[in-house]
Amino acid sequence: MKDLKKQIKDNKIGKLYLFTGPEQFLVRYYEKEIISRLLDENSKAFNYTVIEEKTSMNRLADIVSTFPAFSERRVVVVKDTSLTKGSVEKDWNTFFESLPDYICLIFVPDEVDKRTAFYKSIAKHGFVVEFNRQDEEALVKWVMNVFSSYGKHIGKPEAVLFVGMLEPDMTLLMIEIKKVVNYMGVRTDVSREDILAVVTKSIKTKIFDLTDAVSRNQTASAIRIIDDLLQNKEPVHFILAMLSRHLGILMKIKKLEEKGVPQPEMAKITGVPSFIIAKTRKQASLFTTDALKQLIRECMETDLAIKSGKMNPRLALELFVIKWKQLAVSAYRKKE
Repeated sequence: MKDLKKQIKDNKIGKLYLFTGPEQFLVRYYEKEIISRLLDENSKAFNYTVIEEKTSMNRLADIVSTFPAFSERRVVVVKDTSLTKGSVEKDWNTFFESLPDYICLIFVPDEVDKRTAFYKSIAKHGFVVEFNRQDEEALVKWVMNVFSSYGKHIGKPEAVLFVGMLEPDMTLLMIEIKKVVNYMGVRTDVSREDILAVVTKSIKTKIFDLTDAVSRNQTASAIRIIDDLLQNKEPVHFILAMLSRHLGILMKIKKLEEKGVPQPEMAKITGVPSFIIAKTRKQASLFTTDALKQLIRECMETDLAIKSGKMNPRLALELFVIKWKQLAVSAYRKKE
C-alpha cells in the first residue's frame, strides 16, 4: 500500500495491477483514486470500462487495445473472478507483456488463488496490492479523520470505544460513522453516549460480551445480552455456533500460552484482532482446558437438543449459560 500511495502521489501509475484482500473498502478507495488521477470527468465516459460479467482473454485483449479518446490513458477494471482461474502462465505472460503504455488494467476479483498461472504472471509483470484488515491503531486514526471530514470531533478514547464495538471492516465502520453523524445533528463533539446510543454492536462483539459476562459470574448481564440477540432475530443455532467458535479460540489461546507464543503471533494464528487479543487471553485464563472441552461438548449437545425439538431454544440457551457459569467459577477456584 505504501508503494501504491507513492505511485499515485508522484503520478507514476503503472499499466497493470491486482487488488486483492479482505478489506474491500480500501480496494474501492484506491481504484477510485487511480481513476480520478488518470481521467477527468469529461473523458471518463470514453475511457473507463468495468468488466463484471464472465469474459475471455480474447475479449479482454480487444478492450485494452482500444485507443483512449481525449485522454492519454485508458482504465479497464476487471471484476470477473472466473477469468483469473483459466489459461496457462505462458498465455498470461504474452498478454501482459503486450499491454500498451496508455492502458491501466486493474484486476479486482472477489478472491484469487496465489497458485494459479494468472497470479504468478501478474506478480511478475504487474503490481500486486493485498489490502488486509487494518489494526486498531490504524482504524482509530482513520475513524478520527473521517469524523473530522464531517465536521465532527471524536477524541481518541471514544474512537477506541467505537472501533472496539465493531468488526475491523472499514465499510461497516463507515456506515456506523454516518449513523452517529446524523444522530448528532449540529453538535460537533462525539460523546461516549452518542456512540452507545447509535452504534450497533457486531455479533462477534456481542458474543464476546456474553462470554465475558458469564465468565465473570454476571448472569443477569448475560441474560440481557441473550435477550438482545434474540430480539435482533439472530438464529439460536447461529448464536450457538458463534459461542462454539469463541470457545475454540479460547482453547487455542490456552495451548499457545503453554508454548510461550508471543501475543502478536497469537493474534495472527487465532484470527483475533490485535486490539482485543489481550482481553481474549484474559478470558481464556478463567478456564481450564478440560472446562473448555466440556463447554464445547455442551454447546453441541444444546444445539442437538434444540434441533431435535427436545428443548425450547430460549430455555436451552439459559441452561447452557448456567452450565458455563458453573464451569468458569469451578475453573477459577481451581486456579486459586
